[in-house]
Amino acid sequence: MNGYIGFCRKGDDHYREISTRVGVQRELRGVYDMVLKGYNLYVFSTREFIRHLDLSGQDEDGFKDVSEKHKLPMWRPRLSMDELERIKKNKVISFNESIVVTRSGLVLLVYTYELGTSERHRMFHLYKRDPKDLDPDTYDTRLVEVHSLSDEALFLDLGITVPADHTLGIEPNSIYFTRGDRICHKESSCLDICVFNLTTKTIKRFPKLNVMKDAQWFLPS
Repeated sequence: MNGYIGFCRKGDDHYREISTRVGVQRELRGVYDMVLKGYNLYVFSTREFIRHLDLSGQDEDGFKDVSEKHKLPMWRPRLSMDELERIKKNKVISFNESIVVTRSGLVLLVYTYELGTSERHRMFHLYKRDPKDLDPDTYDTRLVEVHSLSDEALFLDLGITVPADHTLGIEPNSIYFTRGDRICHKESSCLDICVFNLTTKTIKRFPKLNVMKDAQWFLPS
């Protein structure tokens, strides 16, 4: 069964289709998550590769696949022994991987999980490509952890980072989260509206809002 991503640019009178399976390199097939930044569409494939599509083309298809041709999926570094021990003691009840594109155009992998504790312990980890493996012909695609967003905030619902802004209540070095499956909703998924501080590894929740069936962080225009 084939799948498609449909897109329509300003001025078009019809949708164009991007195949996600037929005619696509095996490693880049499927859609687990995706982010659009300008004319660049980044698709996180089901095999954990990044498919990069340039939508600025003027030909009939309207796009060009400019993905790097890596032989292996992205490798996340091991978690710390303390964290692994905590996971061992408390069952992981949900986890998710998604991608984010920063203001500078860097693609980050975001890994989050929730433990079945009374406090609903949730943790986030951010990863980027290891600078040593940026050669397009490299065999590996290893990742290194990103411990700080500096003066930016990450909106996982939107797949972007934005400047912190205290007048708008946007906290620096923080992750704004509602659910981990914004593209492919899972029946077992539930809302967890929260802000995670990367510096202190603490989380602020808004339990009164979780009565909603769905929600999403957004930015005022």
